[in-house]
Amino acid sequence: MSLLNTGLTGILSNQKALETTSNNITNANTPGYSRQRADFESNPSQVSGSGYIGQGVNVVDIQRLNDEFINTQLRSDTTLHSEQTALVENLNGMDDLLGNENTGLNQSLTQFFGTLQDAAESPASGSLRAQALNQADNLVSRFKSVDSQLRAREETVNDRISANLSEINSLADGIAELNLSIAESPGRASGLDANDLLDKRDEKLRKLSELVQVQTNENNDGTVDVSIGKGQGVVSKGTSATLRLSGSTEQAGRREVLLQGVGRDRAITHELAGGALGGNLSFRDEVLEPTMNGIGRIAVGLSERINEQHELGQDLNGNLGGNFFRDINSESLARGRITPSAETAESGNSQARVNITDSSKLDTRSYTLEFTGPDDQQYRIRDATSGELVKTGSISDSGPSTISMEGFEVELESGDFEQGDEFTIRPTFNGARDMETAIGSGEEIALAAPIRAEASSGNQGTGQISQGRMLDVRNPQTGRRLEALDQNGNLDPPMEIRFLSENRYEVVDVSDPANPKSLDPPMNNVRFEPGKTNTVFNGDPGARVVTASEPQGVGPQVGTDNGYTGQTLNIRVRNPETGVVSTQPALNISANESAQSIAEKLNGRSGVQATAYTETKLSNLSGNDAEIAISVKDDSGTQTANLGPIDGPLTADSLKQAMQGNSDFASLNLDVRTSGDDGNSVKLRSNTGADIQVQLKSSGDSLEVEKPNAYESGTVGGAQTLGAAGEEATVGGYVDTTLADGVRLTANNDGVFNEAPSSEPAYKGFQFELSGNPKAGDSFRLETNEGGTSDNRNGLALGDLNAKNYLDDGNFSFTDAYGSVVEDVGSRTRTAQVDKEAAGTLKEQSQKQWEEQSGVNLDEEAGKLVQFQNAYSASSQVVSVARDLFNTLLGTFN
Repeated sequence: MSLLNTGLTGILSNQKALETTSNNITNANTPGYSRQRADFESNPSQVSGSGYIGQGVNVVDIQRLNDEFINTQLRSDTTLHSEQTALVENLNGMDDLLGNENTGLNQSLTQFFGTLQDAAESPASGSLRAQALNQADNLVSRFKSVDSQLRAREETVNDRISANLSEINSLADGIAELNLSIAESPGRASGLDANDLLDKRDEKLRKLSELVQVQTNENNDGTVDVSIGKGQGVVSKGTSATLRLSGSTEQAGRREVLLQGVGRDRAITHELAGGALGGNLSFRDEVLEPTMNGIGRIAVGLSERINEQHELGQDLNGNLGGNFFRDINSESLARGRITPSAETAESGNSQARVNITDSSKLDTRSYTLEFTGPDDQQYRIRDATSGELVKTGSISDSGPSTISMEGFEVELESGDFEQGDEFTIRPTFNGARDMETAIGSGEEIALAAPIRAEASSGNQGTGQISQGRMLDVRNPQTGRRLEALDQNGNLDPPMEIRFLSENRYEVVDVSDPANPKSLDPPMNNVRFEPGKTNTVFNGDPGARVVTASEPQGVGPQVGTDNGYTGQTLNIRVRNPETGVVSTQPALNISANESAQSIAEKLNGRSGVQATAYTETKLSNLSGNDAEIAISVKDDSGTQTANLGPIDGPLTADSLKQAMQGNSDFASLNLDVRTSGDDGNSVKLRSNTGADIQVQLKSSGDSLEVEKPNAYESGTVGGAQTLGAAGEEATVGGYVDTTLADGVRLTANNDGVFNEAPSSEPAYKGFQFELSGNPKAGDSFRLETNEGGTSDNRNGLALGDLNAKNYLDDGNFSFTDAYGSVVEDVGSRTRTAQVDKEAAGTLKEQSQKQWEEQSGVNLDEEAGKLVQFQNAYSASSQVVSVARDLFNTLLGTFN
């Protein structure tokens, strides 16, 4: 019987082997099928007197020929290839769209600035103005066209992402179901694998790897846990997660990949990578959105710079130029730059906006604003694409708050901002879409400048003045309109530069030419360097002029002291970059110290500029053969000139003649002018700020020593009458102090300066340039540019904007910035194509390894089929022999 059993085991085992081989052959084209093998094992031998006799064979296992290491490598290479394939598919055409002169921006930018320059060359030409406006409209249309095509690509890629997520959900569900089937398979308890189920699960994992990066972890019960991207779990044994895309095409803001959970869904976009989903996300967030941000940045920067320059000009109707393009910080545009997540929008009532503060500081990133806790005030701002932390801080728990960023600020205006709230900030994303032309006719193009200057026809020197350059109509620090120009663009007040000497001038208000008065704040003793170019008016938007109270209020003093009290000044400087405030060493002013000395001390301090001068008027002159001593007193001592006896009656002319003929008086360096409507007074001026002392030395004569009010021309700050021999009066000077931006001055008492002195802005928003060698008495009129139809100064400035680097912190012009966008897209396209080819090669190699390990080789299987068939026949022959022997044995007993 053992021979029969042995033969039967051979028949049965080879039959299983034939079935396995047949199954391999029929599934040779089944995706994911792993070749199987029947594993033979000898049955235990039976001992006999002659030794151990074999008992045949047994198939102990149908082995699935599969290597998990190769599976993992294949999934990894599949993921990479699918990612690059999706990226290339999305990038195709982007380069042509942006780089083609018929569809890109370069040609439109060049034509726009070209027509502005043409109009500037003939500013009175209505047709050239119309061409410039028409080209502006064409440029806006081009921006919108490019933006529209990019938005269509954004919608397409979002549809692809949504389809990817649906496939991932379906595969995750299928893997979870197969996990349960594998764990519950009948042979599992005996250690036998359900090969077909394993193949199906591996195939779903491979398909999943085409969509996203996959990692697996096998459990003891045969199930696998699956995570995707950077470790986000989607399958745990028999349970699967669900992914979805936030928002809809009708909603603003970036659409994020959400993992559905209990309560609030969680955004996991940053945790996903690889596969078609990774490629689509990479294209959308790392290529498409930065491209749209880059083009939007050009539109925002161009609008801001053109508007800023245009409002400095004057149009053909004599009005100040307003916005050329739409205001980049209009309410609707500012609110459109920040959008709440769907969950935040559903649960909150917050109101916010994003204002552009400086387009040159903007980059091409989008941001995520998150309120992180532990309370509702703490926030953090991240790069929306990379997740990099950009800024953290806290907002006020009551009232509006502002978060300042490079180039923009976030205004949290009203409503409740709570822990868990999230907002997307895209400062430039909508810039191209929202661009509009704001003027309606060519006449409104402000090609002229609103100011001009004219030298007096009676000037004796060779001084020359420029026509003036506009800097701002609004203070760039506060945004408030500057007062030097009224709403109609008129210079308010009209001014005149008057030279007091060859190296000193004053600027006065000539609203009433017959009664000029000091400006507010004053410019009464400005230093001029002959032969050089001198700039008139301060160019620092934060500069302030401090009023020195005591020199203004203290009149001529009896005796040799000027009457000024001692004082200690404290000067604090705030660093504009860091905001750190530092205090300079105390500045001590002695009692009766001259204005000249005070100014010199102030000029020795950082951020402080001071000038000093002294004026006095000698009036009500009376007497004959008078003797008068005039002295100048400063820290170096006192210099005196004795005048007289002055022949004849004491008059302005006789006094002035005595001064002109006295060499000692000439060494005092005092300017002398006849003053007064009746011509019977003499004005003396020290341009250094030294004290001026006047002493009456003769009897029977008299005069009055006046100190004019520096801020109100024609008024008197105080007077002393000298009517007896030996009487004298001292006049102290004035100190005009300008503090640079961030510099503040305080005092320990109300002496020369008040303890907290008031100040006025020194910045007027325009400047003129003086050069040459003016003479004392020369003057220059500064006025509104009425009838300036042929003036093209602002037009030239507008046309030159394209040649200047305003974007990317001064690194790019507008055309350079666009070229950078095009170059970046082209570079990404070429890189993706190369990476796709390399990834394809790696995938082919991994696929070949898998085929060698797990694939069905039909030639090999055909050979095995013959092998097992022969073995089956031979085993049948063994059974036949056993039967014959048995029959022979039976015949022996018959």
